[in-house]
Amino acid sequence: MRLFLALRPDPALVECLADLAEQARRRCGGRVVPRASLHLTLAFLGEVPESRLDALTRFTEAFSCRPGAWPLDRYGRFRRGGILWLGSRQPAPALAALYQELHQGLDELGLAPPPRPFLPHVTLLRHAKHTAPAALAALPRPALTWRYTQMELIHSRAMDGRRHYHTLARSR
Repeated sequence: MRLFLALRPDPALVECLADLAEQARRRCGGRVVPRASLHLTLAFLGEVPESRLDALTRFTEAFSCRPGAWPLDRYGRFRRGGILWLGSRQPAPALAALYQELHQGLDELGLAPPPRPFLPHVTLLRHAKHTAPAALAALPRPALTWRYTQMELIHSRAMDGRRHYHTLARSR
């Protein structure tokens, strides 16, 4: 099972993100990430044997996700896959603390943290054609706040050539 732990935006923020994604698509090309797929990945677990699902579900349900806020005020890109994302200009200390606490718990389950530093972002576009700095500078300046209270364990399945997400468990 392909699993990850993530924060999901509230419905009002989903609409704002979808609007920004559509504006970005008109300038940059590519494919808008569907509303139901918008999320902030805290831990990508990859392919996990189904035999570990009960332990991960218990871990998620017992995890105390402290409420916090994450400012969304800058665009970024990953050249691979033509990814256009939205994130923060400044670090969000509460989000970084949540990430550290989560990975300490996962480490106790034998799931090591990723080798790369945490770069919190929400993907807006895939396969964007124009993501050079000048193109990003022409996009509308976001000033959003993502308020979170809960983390989700999500199963990612490939269907119809796309990924579909299903929540398996939620934190406290």
